[in-house]
Amino acid sequence: MLATFAAALALTLPPPHLAATIATGTAPCGGAAGFGAVWIANDGSGTLARVDPRTSRVTRRIKLARGACSVAVGAGAVWVVGYHDHVLWRVDPATLRVSSASVGTTPFDVLVAFGRVWVTAWGDGTLVEVDPGTLAVLRRTAVGPKPNGLAARAGAIWVGFGEGATVVRVDPAAGTVTSLPVGDQGPAWFAAGAADVWISANDSHLVHVDPAGGQVLARLPVGRTLAQAAQAPDGTIWVPDKEQNVVYRIDPLRQRVVDSFPAGPGAYFALRAFGSMWVLSYAGDDVRRFG
Repeated sequence: MLATFAAALALTLPPPHLAATIATGTAPCGGAAGFGAVWIANDGSGTLARVDPRTSRVTRRIKLARGACSVAVGAGAVWVVGYHDHVLWRVDPATLRVSSASVGTTPFDVLVAFGRVWVTAWGDGTLVEVDPGTLAVLRRTAVGPKPNGLAARAGAIWVGFGEGATVVRVDPAAGTVTSLPVGDQGPAWFAAGAADVWISANDSHLVHVDPAGGQVLARLPVGRTLAQAAQAPDGTIWVPDKEQNVVYRIDPLRQRVVDSFPAGPGAYFALRAFGSMWVLSYAGDDVRRFG
C-alpha cells in the first residue's frame, strides 16, 4: 500500500532538486554504494573516486587504468571491471589496496551475488564466476554473443545482451542457462533496485518482465538512447537517456512516463544511494546528486 501511494504521489511531484554536482573524473561510467561511500569509476581518467555522501565531496581517487567502468560492492570489497585491460579489480575499502584478475575479453558488467562475483565477458560471450577471496575464476558459462548487464532476481543471475532479442537466466549453482525472448533488440541493462525485471532495450524501449515466469508484462517507448536505470526512493524508475542528456521517470504501477528533466551531458547511469539519486554524466566529468 505504501509503495502504491509513493508511486502515485510521484505523478504530481516537481522535477527533482539538484543537490550537488560533483567532479569525479573524465567519463564517469559506473557506480555503487557501500562502506559509507559512493564509488564512481571514471573511464577516461582511469580512476575510482570515493565520494563522502555527507559532504558530496571526493575524498580519494584511486588510480586504476583507462577503461574502468562498471562497479559493484560486496564480499568485503569494491569491484571494478576494466574493459581495456580485460581485468576485474578488487579494491579494499579500508586500505584502498588494489588487486586484479584477468577475467576474459572486454569485461562489461560486474555483480556480487550468491557468494560470488559475476562478470560478463562481452568479447567471449561468457558469464565469468569469480571467487571473491582468491580472485580465481571458478567457471565460464557460455551465454551468447555480446553479454552486457547483470542482475540477480528470483534466485538467478540475469544477463542482458547488446544484440539479439533475448535475455538469459543462469542458475548460480548448476550453471544452466535459460533463454527468455523479450521482443526487443539489444536488451542490455536491468534497472537496479527494482523487484521486477525492467530492461532498457532497442535504444528507446523499457521492457517489463515477470522475474518468476519470464513473461513480458509491458513495453514502454521512452526517449532515444537509454542506459542504466535504477529505482528511486519514491518508487519511480529513473532511466537516463545519454543522447538527450535527460532522465525519464517511470511510474512502474501505471507503466507510464511521469516526466523527464535535464541530468548532465551523456546521462548514462542512475544510482540510488544514501537517500538520493545520483546520475553520471558520461560525456562530461561529473556526477549529479538529486535530493
